Amino acid sequence: MLRTRILLGVAPLFVLLLLTGIYAVALFSKLGGAIDVILRENYRSVVAAQNMKETAERMDSGLMFTLGGEEQRGEAMYKQNLPLFEENLRSEINNITLPGESELADKVQRLHREYVDRARVFLAANAGERKRMYFGEMLPLFSEIKDTAGEILRINQESMVHADREARMRSARSINYMAVTVAAGFLLALYVTWHLQSSILSPIKDLTVFSKELGEGRLDQVAPIRSRDELGQLADAFNKMASKLRAYRQVTTDEIMKARQVTEMTFSALPDAIVALSPEGTQEFKNPAAENLFRKVAAGEELAERIHRLAESVLQGGEDYLPTSFSRAFCVRVEDKETFLLPRVVGMRTDTGRIFGAVVVLEDVTRFRLLDDVKTNLVSTVSHELKTPLTSVRMGLHLLLEERIGALNSKQIELLIAARDDSERLLRMINDLLDLARLESGASPMALANIPPGELVRGAIADLQDAIEPYRVRLVQNVEAGLPDVRVEKRQILHVFSNFISNAAKNSPAGEEIAVRAAPGEEGGVRFSVVDKGIGIPEQYQARIFEKFFRVPGVDKGGAGLGLAIAREIVVAHGGSIGLKSKPREGSEFYFVLPAAAENMS
Repeated sequence: MLRTRILLGVAPLFVLLLLTGIYAVALFSKLGGAIDVILRENYRSVVAAQNMKETAERMDSGLMFTLGGEEQRGEAMYKQNLPLFEENLRSEINNITLPGESELADKVQRLHREYVDRARVFLAANAGERKRMYFGEMLPLFSEIKDTAGEILRINQESMVHADREARMRSARSINYMAVTVAAGFLLALYVTWHLQSSILSPIKDLTVFSKELGEGRLDQVAPIRSRDELGQLADAFNKMASKLRAYRQVTTDEIMKARQVTEMTFSALPDAIVALSPEGTQEFKNPAAENLFRKVAAGEELAERIHRLAESVLQGGEDYLPTSFSRAFCVRVEDKETFLLPRVVGMRTDTGRIFGAVVVLEDVTRFRLLDDVKTNLVSTVSHELKTPLTSVRMGLHLLLEERIGALNSKQIELLIAARDDSERLLRMINDLLDLARLESGASPMALANIPPGELVRGAIADLQDAIEPYRVRLVQNVEAGLPDVRVEKRQILHVFSNFISNAAKNSPAGEEIAVRAAPGEEGGVRFSVVDKGIGIPEQYQARIFEKFFRVPGVDKGGAGLGLAIAREIVVAHGGSIGLKSKPREGSEFYFVLPAAAENMS
C-alpha cells in the first residue's frame, strides 16, 4: 500500500530526529548544570568575598578616622559596615563548594572575632593608646582578613574559569556531533526524496501531464498502471474517466452539430439581419440576411463600426440595448436607396451572469418609419384643420353664455357650460397633438441656452404655485450645490416640470409635500425629479406610462394621455432620458436626466 511505502520511507528520518532530540536534551541538561554551578555556587562566593574585602576596608578606614580626631565619623563608619561584613561572611559559610574553602572561611570568621574584640578596646582607649593598637594589632589583623577573603575570591574565580572552559569544550564537541548528525540526516533525506520521487511522484507527474492533455481536448490518453496501490487505482480511474469522456464527447458533438444546424436554419429563415459578436467584439456569425445587407450597403465598414459601438456597452456587462422608438433608427444606403435600421443588442450570458457574447438584430423599419411619418403628418393636419372650426364653436359658446343675443334659462346655461368645457378639453387635446407632431417631426427649432438647474426648479415652482393651490399641497425644492448648467429651451423644460407637478398634485393627499429636486446624474449630467407621496402606479402599468394615449385604468380619467408622451419627446429632443420609480401606496418619482451644457454642445 502507498501508506506503508511512505511510512517506511520517512521512518529513518523520524528515528534520526528522535535520537537527535534525546542527545540535545542530555546536552542541555549538562550545560545547564555547569552554568548553575557557575551562577549559583561560585558566583555567590565571589560576590560574598568581594563584599567582605570592601566592608573590611571601610571598617579599617573608620578606625583611621578616629586616629585623625574624627571619632564620631570613624566610629559611625565602623559600626555601619560591621553588620554588612558579618552578613557576607555568613553567606560564604553557607555556600562552601570547593576543597579548602571551608578552612579559609573559618579562618576569616576567627580573625573577624578577634578584630571585633580588639576594636572594642581600641575605641574605648585614649589617642596615644589607639595609635599604638592600630599599627601594632588592628592593621595586621585587617591585612590578614583581607588576604584570606582575597584567597576565597581567587579559588572561586579559578573554579568559574574552569567550569566555563569545560562548558565550551562540551559545546564544541556537541556542535561536531550535531554537524555529523545533520549531514547524515541530509544525505538520508536526499535518498528518501529520490526514492519517493521515483516510486510516488513519477506516476503523479504522468497523471498531471495526461490531465493537461485531457483538459486541452486530447481524450485519447491512457495512463500506465505500474502498481496495485492507490496510485494504480488512480491511474485506472483516470483511464475509465477518459473513456467515458470520449463517449460523451461523441454524443455531445452530435448534439451540438444538430443544435448548430437548427440554429443556423432558424436564423437563415429570419428576414432581419442578425450578427453574433464575441466578447472581444469580433463578428463570429452572420445570417444570410446580414450577409446580403453587408454586401449591398454602401459603407460596410462604417456599419460594422456602428454595430461595434452599440454592442460595446453590453459586452462590458451593461444592460441590453432595446430601443422602442423609431428615432433610434439610423439610415444607410442600400443599392442607392435609403434604408432605416433599428438596432437591438442582447447580451449572451451564462447562468452566473457572465457575458460570453452578444447578438445584434438590425430590423428594417423603413416602411414603419414612413407610416409613422404619415401618421404624424395626418394627425398634425387633422388637428390643424379641426382647430379652426373648434375656435368658431368656442366663440359661439362664449357669446351665448354672455347672453348678448338673448336671455337663457338655467337648463340652457347648464348645457352650454358643459359644451364649453368639452370644447376647451378638445382644444387642449388638439394643442397637445400638434405639439407632439412638431416634436416628433423635429420641425420646431429650439432656442437653446445654458441655464443653471436651480433656476429651472425655481421657475417651475413659481409658475405652478397658483395652479396647484386647489389641491392643497406644498411644493419644496432641493437643489444640490455645484451642479453644472444644462443647455435647454427653458419653455419646453418648464412644460415637462408642469406635467410632472400637475400629475403629482392630482394624485397626492391634501397637506402633503411634493419635492422638486436636482442632483448629479448617475452617469454624468443633472437628474431632475418630482417626488410625491400619492397612490403610486401599479408595476404592470409603469412600462407603458410614457406611451401616447395611455392612461392608468381607474386612476386618471381626465386628459387624453398625451402629457407624459410630450414630456418624453421634449427630454429626448434635448439628448436626455426620462423614467419613473413608483410603488403602490408609497408614492412616485418621475425624473429626467439632461446632459451638462458642455456635453450637450459636443
